[in-house]
Amino acid sequence: MSWWDQLYNAVEQYLTLGYWLSVSGVALNKIGVIALVLLGTWLALKLRLLVIRRIFMVARLGEKQEKTLESLLLSFTRYVFFIIAVLMCLSNLNVEVGPIIASAGVIGLAVGFGAQTLVKDLITGFFIIFEDQFSVGDYVTINNGEINGTVVSVGLRATKIRTWAQHVVVIQNSAITISQNYNRDRMRAIVNITVPYEIEPGEIEKAINTISYRMTQEHAHLFLLDGVGQVIEPPQLYGITDVENNALGAKYTVICLVSDLHYWTACNIMRKELLRELRMSGIQISYPRRVERRDFDEFNGNSITIQNP
Repeated sequence: MSWWDQLYNAVEQYLTLGYWLSVSGVALNKIGVIALVLLGTWLALKLRLLVIRRIFMVARLGEKQEKTLESLLLSFTRYVFFIIAVLMCLSNLNVEVGPIIASAGVIGLAVGFGAQTLVKDLITGFFIIFEDQFSVGDYVTINNGEINGTVVSVGLRATKIRTWAQHVVVIQNSAITISQNYNRDRMRAIVNITVPYEIEPGEIEKAINTISYRMTQEHAHLFLLDGVGQVIEPPQLYGITDVENNALGAKYTVICLVSDLHYWTACNIMRKELLRELRMSGIQISYPRRVERRDFDEFNGNSITIQNP
C-alpha cells in the first residue's frame, strides 16, 4: 500500500457528509447551550437589581445605608454570576471543573497567607459595612484629620472619599483606625469668640440671646426639632472657656444642636450673626495688638518708648 493510500484511509472519515453533520450538530448544541448560559446570566444580572431593591423596600433602611449596601451587593453578585457562567461554559465544553475549583481553593489559601493585608482589608471592610460606621454620602474625618471629605463608595477592600477640593482619595480599609462621622442625625455646633477682658460678661450674654432669638425665627430649619416642632437646643452661651487665650482676652463658647445636614451652614450663620451683633453693640473682637508707652528719662531729659505686645 502506497503512502497515498494510507493518507486517504486516514482522512477518509473526515470527507464524508455524515461526519460533518454529526460534528456540526454537536457544535451547534454546545454553542446553543453557551448562548443560553450567557442569556441566563444577563437576565440574572438584570433581575438581581429588582430583587435587591425590593428587599430594601421591605427592610426600610436609611437612604445612605441602602446606597452603600446596594453598591456592595451589586458588585458581589456580578462576580458570582460571572464565575458560575464561566464554569458552566467550561463544563459544557467537556472540561473538568472539579480540579479547577480545587486548584482555586489551594491558590486562594496560598494567596491568603501571602496577602495578609488584603485579608485584613476585607475583614475590616465587612465590619465597617455591617456596623454601619459610615455610609455613602456621609462627611467623615479619617485618622484624626488625615483625610476629610464625603464618602463616595464603601467596598470590602477600600473606601473612596471625595475631599472639599473634589479629589477622590482611596484608602485601604485596614488603614482606617479612627473615623469621625458628621452625619448621624444630630450635631452640636460649637463657635468660639474672643473679646477683650474689659467687656462685661453680661453684655456678651445679651448679644448671644439676641442672635439666638433671631436665628430660631429666621433659620429654624437648621436646628434639631422635637416632636412638636420646637427647637431642642437653640444657640446659647456655654460659658467662658478660656481666660488666658494667649493674652488676647476672654474666650466665650456658643453651642446649639443642629441637623447633621446643616452643620456647616449653621456654624457659618452663627459666626456671621455674632460678628454683626457684637459690632452693633459696640463690642470689638480681640486681635493681636501692640501698646506703646512713653516714659521720661530723668537723667538725659529725653522720652523713651516702651513697646508691649
